[in-house]
Amino acid sequence: MWHYWWKILSAIIVLATIIFGLGTPLSPGIPAVEPDRINNGVTSLTIKGYNTRFTDNPDAIKVWITNGDATFCPYEKTVVDDTHIRVTFSVTEKIADAFFDLYVNTPREGTMYLPSALLQNGLEVSLNPDEGDDCISTVSAAADAFDFPNQPILNETIRNVFYHVPSWFAMIFILVVSLVHSVIFLNKGNPLSDISAANAAKVGLLFALIGLGTGSVWARFTWGAWWVNDPRLNGAAIAVLIYLAYFVLRSSVNDSEKAGRLAAVYNIFAFVMMVLFVLILPRLTDSLHPGAGGNPAFNQYDLDDNMRVVLYPAIIAWFGMAYWIYDLKNRMEKMKFKQIMKDDY
Repeated sequence: MWHYWWKILSAIIVLATIIFGLGTPLSPGIPAVEPDRINNGVTSLTIKGYNTRFTDNPDAIKVWITNGDATFCPYEKTVVDDTHIRVTFSVTEKIADAFFDLYVNTPREGTMYLPSALLQNGLEVSLNPDEGDDCISTVSAAADAFDFPNQPILNETIRNVFYHVPSWFAMIFILVVSLVHSVIFLNKGNPLSDISAANAAKVGLLFALIGLGTGSVWARFTWGAWWVNDPRLNGAAIAVLIYLAYFVLRSSVNDSEKAGRLAAVYNIFAFVMMVLFVLILPRLTDSLHPGAGGNPAFNQYDLDDNMRVVLYPAIIAWFGMAYWIYDLKNRMEKMKFKQIMKDDY
Protein backbone atom coordinates (compact mmCIF):
# COMPACT_ATOMS: atom_id res chain seq x y z
CA MET A 1 0.00 0.00 0.00
CA TRP A 2 2.82 2.41 0.85
CA HIS A 3 4.04 2.02 -2.69
CA TYR A 4 1.09 4.18 -3.71
CA TRP A 5 1.59 6.89 -1.08
CA TRP A 6 1.88 9.64 -3.67
CA LYS A 7 -1.45 8.68 -5.21
CA ILE A 8 -3.18 8.75 -1.82
CA LEU A 9 -1.54 12.07 -0.97
CA SER A 10 -2.54 13.59 -4.32
CA ALA A 11 -6.15 12.52 -3.86
CA ILE A 12 -6.26 13.93 -0.31
CA ILE A 13 -4.81 17.27 -1.41
CA VAL A 14 -7.23 17.55 -4.35
CA LEU A 15 -10.12 16.87 -1.97
CA ALA A 16 -8.76 19.47 0.48
CA THR A 17 -8.45 21.94 -2.39
CA ILE A 18 -12.12 21.48 -3.24
CA ILE A 19 -13.19 21.88 0.40
CA PHE A 20 -11.05 24.90 1.25
CA GLY A 21 -11.26 26.43 -2.22
CA LEU A 22 -15.05 26.47 -2.22
CA GLY A 23 -15.67 26.81 1.52
CA THR A 24 -13.33 29.64 2.53
CA PRO A 25 -15.19 32.98 2.53
CA LEU A 26 -14.18 35.99 0.50
CA SER A 27 -13.01 39.08 2.33
CA PRO A 28 -15.46 42.00 2.43
CA GLY A 29 -15.50 44.14 -0.69
CA ILE A 30 -17.36 46.62 -2.86
CA PRO A 31 -18.45 44.85 -6.08
CA ALA A 32 -20.66 47.61 -7.51
CA VAL A 33 -22.09 51.10 -7.19
CA GLU A 34 -25.34 52.29 -8.76
CA PRO A 35 -25.54 54.36 -10.84
CA ASP A 36 -22.00 54.08 -12.21
CA ARG A 37 -21.89 57.71 -13.40
CA ILE A 38 -21.39 60.89 -11.43
CA ASN A 39 -22.91 64.11 -12.71
CA ASN A 40 -21.91 67.72 -12.48
CA GLY A 41 -23.55 68.85 -9.27
CA VAL A 42 -25.47 66.54 -6.93
CA THR A 43 -25.40 62.77 -7.49
CA SER A 44 -26.95 60.13 -5.22
CA LEU A 45 -25.32 56.70 -5.25
CA THR A 46 -26.02 53.31 -3.72
CA ILE A 47 -22.90 51.40 -2.72
CA LYS A 48 -23.24 47.63 -2.65
CA GLY A 49 -21.08 45.65 -0.23
CA TYR A 50 -20.22 41.96 -0.11
CA ASN A 51 -19.74 40.08 3.17
CA THR A 52 -20.00 43.46 4.90
CA ARG A 53 -21.74 44.54 8.12
CA PHE A 54 -22.35 48.21 7.62
CA THR A 55 -24.92 48.34 10.44
CA ASP A 56 -22.39 47.36 13.13
CA ASN A 57 -21.03 50.90 13.53
CA PRO A 58 -22.61 53.12 10.86
CA ASP A 59 -21.33 56.42 12.26
CA ALA A 60 -17.71 55.25 11.92
CA ILE A 61 -18.03 54.42 8.21
CA LYS A 62 -16.02 56.67 5.90
CA VAL A 63 -16.70 57.03 2.17
CA TRP A 64 -14.73 59.00 -0.40
CA ILE A 65 -13.97 59.06 -4.11
CA THR A 66 -10.79 60.11 -5.85
CA ASN A 67 -9.94 61.38 -9.29
CA GLY A 68 -6.23 61.83 -9.73
CA ASP A 69 -5.09 64.05 -6.85
CA ALA A 70 -8.60 65.27 -6.11
CA THR A 71 -10.59 63.75 -3.24
CA PHE A 72 -14.34 64.18 -2.81
CA CYS A 73 -16.46 63.27 0.22
CA PRO A 74 -20.24 62.95 0.48
CA TYR A 75 -22.26 65.54 2.35
CA GLU A 76 -24.91 62.93 3.05
CA LYS A 77 -24.57 59.26 3.99
CA THR A 78 -27.17 56.69 5.05
CA VAL A 79 -26.57 53.04 5.95
CA VAL A 80 -29.49 51.09 4.48
CA ASP A 81 -28.53 47.61 5.68
CA ASP A 82 -25.44 45.42 6.13
CA THR A 83 -24.64 45.47 2.42
CA HIS A 84 -25.92 48.86 1.17
CA ILE A 85 -24.96 52.48 1.79
CA ARG A 86 -26.65 55.47 0.14
CA VAL A 87 -24.42 58.53 -0.32
CA THR A 88 -24.80 61.90 -2.01
CA PHE A 89 -21.91 63.77 -3.59
CA SER A 90 -21.69 67.32 -4.86
CA VAL A 91 -18.89 67.59 -7.40
CA THR A 92 -18.52 70.88 -9.28
CA GLU A 93 -14.82 70.89 -10.08
CA LYS A 94 -13.49 70.48 -13.58
CA ILE A 95 -11.93 67.02 -13.75
CA ALA A 96 -9.39 65.89 -16.33
CA ASP A 97 -9.54 62.12 -15.83
CA ALA A 98 -12.70 60.25 -16.79
CA PHE A 99 -12.99 57.78 -13.90
CA PHE A 100 -13.40 58.04 -10.13
CA ASP A 101 -12.16 55.42 -7.67
CA LEU A 102 -14.35 54.58 -4.68
CA TYR A 103 -13.19 53.91 -1.11
CA VAL A 104 -15.23 52.71 1.86
CA ASN A 105 -13.63 52.35 5.29
CA THR A 106 -15.21 50.60 8.26
CA PRO A 107 -13.72 49.58 11.63
CA ARG A 108 -14.50 45.91 10.92
CA GLU A 109 -13.62 45.53 7.23
CA GLY A 110 -10.87 48.13 6.91
CA THR A 111 -10.64 50.01 3.62
CA MET A 112 -12.43 48.52 0.62
CA TYR A 113 -11.57 49.79 -2.85
CA LEU A 114 -13.40 49.75 -6.18
CA PRO A 115 -11.22 51.12 -9.02
CA SER A 116 -12.87 53.08 -11.84
CA ALA A 117 -16.18 52.81 -10.01
CA LEU A 118 -17.69 55.95 -11.51
CA LEU A 119 -17.55 57.58 -14.91
CA GLN A 120 -17.82 61.35 -14.99
CA ASN A 121 -20.74 62.77 -16.92
CA GLY A 122 -20.61 66.40 -17.99
CA LEU A 123 -18.18 67.70 -15.36
CA GLU A 124 -17.18 70.84 -17.18
CA VAL A 125 -17.69 73.63 -14.62
CA SER A 126 -14.41 74.78 -13.07
CA LEU A 127 -15.34 75.49 -9.45
CA ASN A 128 -14.14 74.31 -6.05
CA PRO A 129 -15.41 70.91 -4.89
CA ASP A 130 -18.10 70.88 -2.21
CA GLU A 131 -16.53 68.65 0.44
CA GLY A 132 -18.46 67.15 3.31
CA ASP A 133 -17.09 66.47 6.78
CA ASP A 134 -16.51 62.77 6.06
CA CYS A 135 -13.09 63.00 4.44
CA ILE A 136 -10.34 60.53 5.21
CA SER A 137 -6.84 60.29 3.81
CA THR A 138 -5.52 57.12 5.42
CA VAL A 139 -6.18 53.55 4.28
CA SER A 140 -6.46 50.85 6.94
CA ALA A 141 -6.36 47.09 6.68
CA ALA A 142 -9.07 44.72 7.82
CA ALA A 143 -8.68 42.44 10.81
CA ASP A 144 -6.67 39.28 10.18
CA ALA A 145 -8.80 36.38 8.97
CA PHE A 146 -8.37 33.35 6.76
CA ASP A 147 -10.25 34.47 3.68
CA PHE A 148 -9.62 35.07 0.00
CA PRO A 149 -9.25 38.53 -1.55
CA ASN A 150 -12.38 40.14 -2.91
CA GLN A 151 -11.21 41.51 -6.24
CA PRO A 152 -13.37 43.72 -8.48
CA ILE A 153 -14.81 41.87 -11.50
CA LEU A 154 -13.51 38.49 -10.26
CA ASN A 155 -15.50 38.37 -7.01
CA GLU A 156 -16.44 34.71 -6.25
CA THR A 157 -14.92 33.46 -9.52
CA ILE A 158 -11.46 33.99 -8.06
CA ARG A 159 -11.86 30.47 -6.63
CA ASN A 160 -11.47 29.12 -10.15
CA VAL A 161 -7.74 29.77 -9.84
CA PHE A 162 -7.47 26.55 -7.79
CA TYR A 163 -8.69 24.47 -10.74
CA HIS A 164 -7.87 26.44 -13.88
CA VAL A 165 -4.21 27.14 -13.11
CA PRO A 166 -3.29 23.62 -11.83
CA SER A 167 -4.85 22.03 -14.93
CA TRP A 168 -2.43 23.94 -17.19
CA PHE A 169 0.53 23.18 -14.96
CA ALA A 170 -0.44 19.50 -15.00
CA MET A 171 -0.75 19.62 -18.80
CA ILE A 172 2.75 21.06 -19.20
CA PHE A 173 4.17 18.53 -16.72
CA ILE A 174 2.68 15.49 -18.45
CA LEU A 175 3.61 16.79 -21.91
CA VAL A 176 7.21 16.98 -20.69
CA VAL A 177 6.86 13.28 -19.81
CA SER A 178 5.59 12.65 -23.34
CA LEU A 179 8.51 14.60 -24.81
CA VAL A 180 11.07 12.63 -22.80
CA HIS A 181 9.65 9.30 -23.97
CA SER A 182 9.66 10.47 -27.59
CA VAL A 183 13.35 11.37 -27.30
CA ILE A 184 14.06 7.97 -25.71
CA PHE A 185 12.20 6.22 -28.53
CA LEU A 186 14.23 8.06 -31.17
CA ASN A 187 17.46 7.08 -29.41
CA LYS A 188 16.69 3.45 -28.56
CA GLY A 189 13.75 2.49 -30.76
CA ASN A 190 11.91 0.82 -27.88
CA PRO A 191 8.21 0.60 -28.87
CA LEU A 192 7.21 0.80 -25.20
CA SER A 193 8.64 4.31 -25.09
CA ASP A 194 6.51 5.24 -28.08
CA ILE A 195 3.42 3.91 -26.28
CA SER A 196 4.35 5.92 -23.18
CA ALA A 197 4.79 9.10 -25.25
CA ALA A 198 1.38 8.67 -26.88
CA ASN A 199 -0.39 7.97 -23.59
CA ALA A 200 1.21 10.95 -21.88
CA ALA A 201 0.15 13.16 -24.79
CA LYS A 202 -3.43 11.92 -24.44
CA VAL A 203 -3.48 12.79 -20.75
CA GLY A 204 -1.91 16.16 -21.52
CA LEU A 205 -4.65 16.83 -24.04
CA LEU A 206 -7.26 15.90 -21.41
CA PHE A 207 -5.90 18.47 -18.97
CA ALA A 208 -5.63 21.04 -21.75
CA LEU A 209 -9.35 20.61 -22.43
CA ILE A 210 -10.04 20.98 -18.69
CA GLY A 211 -8.01 24.19 -18.75
CA LEU A 212 -9.90 25.51 -21.76
CA GLY A 213 -13.24 24.61 -20.17
CA THR A 214 -12.53 26.25 -16.81
CA GLY A 215 -11.02 29.24 -18.60
CA SER A 216 -14.07 29.63 -20.79
CA VAL A 217 -16.37 29.61 -17.77
CA TRP A 218 -14.13 32.18 -16.08
CA ALA A 219 -14.14 34.39 -19.17
CA ARG A 220 -17.94 34.30 -19.29
CA PHE A 221 -18.25 35.69 -15.77
CA THR A 222 -15.38 38.18 -15.84
CA TRP A 223 -15.19 39.32 -19.49
CA GLY A 224 -18.81 38.72 -20.49
CA ALA A 225 -18.13 36.15 -23.23
CA TRP A 226 -17.25 32.45 -23.39
CA TRP A 227 -14.33 33.27 -25.67
CA VAL A 228 -12.55 36.50 -26.53
CA ASN A 229 -9.95 37.33 -29.14
CA ASP A 230 -7.01 37.17 -26.77
CA PRO A 231 -3.43 36.01 -27.54
CA ARG A 232 -3.24 33.63 -24.57
CA LEU A 233 -6.62 32.02 -25.32
CA ASN A 234 -5.95 31.73 -29.04
CA GLY A 235 -2.48 30.34 -28.36
CA ALA A 236 -3.91 27.68 -26.06
CA ALA A 237 -6.46 26.67 -28.69
CA ILE A 238 -3.73 26.42 -31.34
CA ALA A 239 -1.63 24.25 -29.01
CA VAL A 240 -4.57 21.86 -28.56
CA LEU A 241 -5.02 21.62 -32.33
CA ILE A 242 -1.30 20.91 -32.77
CA TYR A 243 -1.51 17.97 -30.38
CA LEU A 244 -4.70 16.71 -32.01
CA ALA A 245 -2.71 16.60 -35.24
CA TYR A 246 -0.17 14.41 -33.41
CA PHE A 247 -2.75 11.65 -33.03
CA VAL A 248 -3.97 12.10 -36.60
CA LEU A 249 -0.39 11.60 -37.80
CA ARG A 250 0.03 8.44 -35.73
CA SER A 251 -3.11 6.87 -37.15
CA SER A 252 -2.39 7.84 -40.76
CA VAL A 253 0.68 5.57 -41.15
CA ASN A 254 0.20 1.80 -41.23
CA ASP A 255 3.78 0.85 -40.42
CA SER A 256 3.97 1.03 -36.60
CA GLU A 257 7.72 1.68 -36.44
CA LYS A 258 7.57 4.41 -39.07
CA ALA A 259 4.50 5.91 -37.43
CA GLY A 260 6.28 5.92 -34.08
CA ARG A 261 9.34 7.74 -35.46
CA LEU A 262 7.25 10.32 -37.33
CA ALA A 263 5.11 10.86 -34.24
CA ALA A 264 8.17 11.20 -32.00
CA VAL A 265 9.70 13.88 -34.24
CA TYR A 266 6.36 15.66 -34.47
CA ASN A 267 5.92 15.45 -30.68
CA ILE A 268 9.14 17.38 -30.18
CA PHE A 269 7.90 20.00 -32.64
CA ALA A 270 4.48 20.09 -30.94
CA PHE A 271 6.01 20.71 -27.51
CA VAL A 272 8.12 23.58 -28.81
CA MET A 273 5.07 25.09 -30.51
CA MET A 274 3.03 24.69 -27.31
CA VAL A 275 5.64 26.60 -25.30
CA LEU A 276 5.78 29.26 -28.01
CA PHE A 277 2.03 29.82 -28.30
CA VAL A 278 1.10 29.42 -24.62
CA LEU A 279 4.09 30.76 -22.68
CA ILE A 280 6.11 33.07 -24.92
CA LEU A 281 4.08 34.89 -27.60
CA PRO A 282 1.25 36.06 -25.25
CA ARG A 283 3.85 37.81 -23.08
CA LEU A 284 5.04 39.87 -26.03
CA THR A 285 1.69 41.57 -26.66
CA ASP A 286 -1.22 43.10 -24.76
CA SER A 287 -3.60 40.61 -23.23
CA LEU A 288 -6.56 40.46 -20.86
CA HIS A 289 -5.15 37.31 -19.35
CA PRO A 290 -3.04 37.71 -16.17
CA GLY A 291 0.65 37.20 -16.76
CA ALA A 292 0.58 38.34 -20.38
CA GLY A 293 1.38 41.68 -21.99
CA GLY A 294 1.01 44.49 -19.52
CA ASN A 295 -1.43 42.55 -17.35
CA PRO A 296 0.23 41.47 -14.07
CA ALA A 297 0.09 37.89 -12.89
CA PHE A 298 -1.84 36.71 -9.86
CA ASN A 299 1.15 36.83 -7.57
CA GLN A 300 1.33 40.59 -8.08
CA TYR A 301 -2.18 41.80 -7.49
CA ASP A 302 -4.69 39.30 -6.17
CA LEU A 303 -3.09 36.04 -5.11
CA ASP A 304 -2.51 36.59 -1.39
CA ASP A 305 -0.83 34.29 1.13
CA ASN A 306 -4.11 32.57 2.01
CA MET A 307 -4.67 31.59 -1.62
CA ARG A 308 -1.09 30.39 -1.96
CA VAL A 309 -1.67 27.98 0.93
CA VAL A 310 -4.32 26.29 -1.21
CA LEU A 311 -2.97 26.83 -4.73
CA TYR A 312 0.61 25.59 -4.41
CA PRO A 313 -0.30 22.21 -2.88
CA ALA A 314 -3.10 21.95 -5.48
CA ILE A 315 -0.60 22.27 -8.32
CA ILE A 316 1.55 19.49 -6.87
CA ALA A 317 -1.54 17.32 -6.32
CA TRP A 318 -2.68 17.83 -9.92
CA PHE A 319 0.79 16.73 -11.04
CA GLY A 320 0.21 13.54 -9.09
CA MET A 321 -3.30 13.04 -10.48
CA ALA A 322 -2.08 13.59 -14.05
CA TYR A 323 0.72 11.08 -13.62
CA TRP A 324 -1.67 8.65 -11.93
CA ILE A 325 -4.04 8.75 -14.91
CA TYR A 326 -1.09 8.39 -17.27
CA ASP A 327 0.31 5.45 -15.29
CA LEU A 328 -3.03 3.59 -15.36
CA LYS A 329 -3.51 4.11 -19.07
CA ASN A 330 0.10 3.30 -19.83
CA ARG A 331 0.02 0.00 -17.97
CA MET A 332 -3.14 -1.05 -19.80
CA GLU A 333 -1.73 -0.16 -23.21
CA LYS A 334 1.54 -1.94 -22.52
CA MET A 335 -0.29 -5.06 -21.37
CA LYS A 336 -2.25 -5.05 -24.64
CA PHE A 337 0.97 -4.58 -26.63
CA LYS A 338 2.76 -7.41 -24.84
CA GLN A 339 -0.26 -9.68 -25.37
CA ILE A 340 -0.25 -8.87 -29.09
CA MET A 341 3.46 -9.56 -29.31
CA LYS A 342 2.97 -12.85 -27.45
CA ASP A 343 0.17 -13.92 -29.80
CA ASP A 344 2.27 -13.06 -32.87
CA TYR A 345 5.09 -15.27 -31.69
